[in-house]
Amino acid sequence: MISRLARLPAHRWWPWALGLLALALTLPAVATGFQFDDYLLLAALRGPSGPAALPAALNKPFVFMDGSLAHSAAQMASGVLPWWALPGGLVAFWRPLAALTHWIDFALWPASPALMHLHSLLWLGLLAAAAASLYRRISAGAAAAGLAGLLYAVDHTHGFAASWLSNRNILIAALFGVLALAAHVRWRRDGWRAGALLSPLLLLAALLSAEAAVAILAYWVAYAVFLERGPWLRRLAALAPAGAVALGWRLVYRAMGYGLWGTSYIDPLREPLPFARAVLARGPLLLLGQWVLPPAEYINFFSLAAQQITWVAAMLLLALLAWVLWPVARRNATARFWGVGMLLAVLPACAALPANRLLFFIGLGAMGLLAEFLIAGLPPALRAWEAWANSGVTGLLLAVHLIIAPVLLPVMAFSPRLLGGLEHGLEGTIASLPDDPRLAQQTAVVVYAPNFADTGYIALLRLRLGLPAPARVRGLASGLGPVRVTRRDAHSLLVTTGGGYLNGYDTVFRGLDHPLALGQVVDLGDMTATTVSLTADGRPASVAFHFSVPLEDASLAWFRWSAGLYVPFTPPAVGVTVELPPLGEQ
Repeated sequence: MISRLARLPAHRWWPWALGLLALALTLPAVATGFQFDDYLLLAALRGPSGPAALPAALNKPFVFMDGSLAHSAAQMASGVLPWWALPGGLVAFWRPLAALTHWIDFALWPASPALMHLHSLLWLGLLAAAAASLYRRISAGAAAAGLAGLLYAVDHTHGFAASWLSNRNILIAALFGVLALAAHVRWRRDGWRAGALLSPLLLLAALLSAEAAVAILAYWVAYAVFLERGPWLRRLAALAPAGAVALGWRLVYRAMGYGLWGTSYIDPLREPLPFARAVLARGPLLLLGQWVLPPAEYINFFSLAAQQITWVAAMLLLALLAWVLWPVARRNATARFWGVGMLLAVLPACAALPANRLLFFIGLGAMGLLAEFLIAGLPPALRAWEAWANSGVTGLLLAVHLIIAPVLLPVMAFSPRLLGGLEHGLEGTIASLPDDPRLAQQTAVVVYAPNFADTGYIALLRLRLGLPAPARVRGLASGLGPVRVTRRDAHSLLVTTGGGYLNGYDTVFRGLDHPLALGQVVDLGDMTATTVSLTADGRPASVAFHFSVPLEDASLAWFRWSAGLYVPFTPPAVGVTVELPPLGEQ
């Protein structure tokens, strides 16, 4: 029996079995429905009379801030963007192949998010099977290749992206990227001439699915350096087709007006210094999330002190991992290939806030390296303390990736529903605003909500649910709280947040390299927001909001978030302060 199990990784159906395993473990995603940016996709791709026109459907769904001063001002005035958004900020992604898959969803089964999720999971299953086949092609031993495929298939870091419909693009990009690399390897190693043409075409398909696909080029470089044979000039020449495709894609991408500027999404070519800082700050956290725990996105909810402590802990743990893994990498060219490819793949992922959903390309190398390490066993001639350290790290990695990961993967596949609010969900939260026709002529003022999505999507979701949508929305503060609200005069409030503004995901709309200065005024016409005090790291801590009408005016409808629902809020009397508890105490 044991011998039969040992032969399984060499079986020709092993990659497909791993694809089915990955799909099965992420089936809880089917119950998560729409979350967050999924509603923007729905609005972009499905109108009242049916699917949107195909050209617009391919080019517009992933444009969140288009760089237009006039458009961003109008969006801030309506409440679609928060008051702290950077005018002229650019978060515009060109993902036509990924968009096409969503257009098909909304054309064929617009009322069934469950089928849309199954569609996403099919891409994940194909990716797991393709990755297992790639490991088989590159690794010298069947045991290491089979183990690497298994580790990648059950990797818990895949759960959130597999479940979030809007993040399907990374599954498609990773699949095409893995297939492109496999075609390149087959061309260079086996002389398969079709691979010389097919690999650049597959790379282009990956890039047209998600910008993150540029990370697969890390493995092109690592292959040329560590696994390819022959003169260096010939090895470098083999990189030219992929390089030409990437360069051409980038030129067209920018010429069409897509790109990043001014937010926590950073274009390395447009903002090189902020990107260099982001690599230093975000890279270790991404690697920590891939190799151990916690999920990389947790850092976005931590205080500044907790973020610094986590970063130091990540550096120490990664240094220990590097020390333990180095003997295998020194002896094994395949391990060096996977390790260097992994490290280079970290760089593109640093363009966004740390999150496990960014780890598909990093994990490809990490699981290959881990498998080579586990199959190789402990290096010989270790001193007692070295053997103890190696055994401890090996035990930790085995526990995380072969015991915890397959258990955690279904949980992470359900996690978008957890973040959206298990009991009420985002739709339930927004539907809790009163079903009052007068709301359509009012400004909804939300004093506090955990996330900007809770306020920014109010008008969109209310209309989708057939409920009265407010004329404008003013979200004053977001985050984990606590929040202190002080009435200054008939028209003004002073709002102080426990963690400060521009914290975590607030920076999606304004990066920390474009701060709000002390005394800076943001004028939305009916309301101004003035930065009154700053945190120790230069973010707004207290903001004064001045309305053009008295706070009790009938044109203002006041609310606050409480336990997943919006409840009425009464502005305090002049000179009085109201304390709103932090998220965990509501």
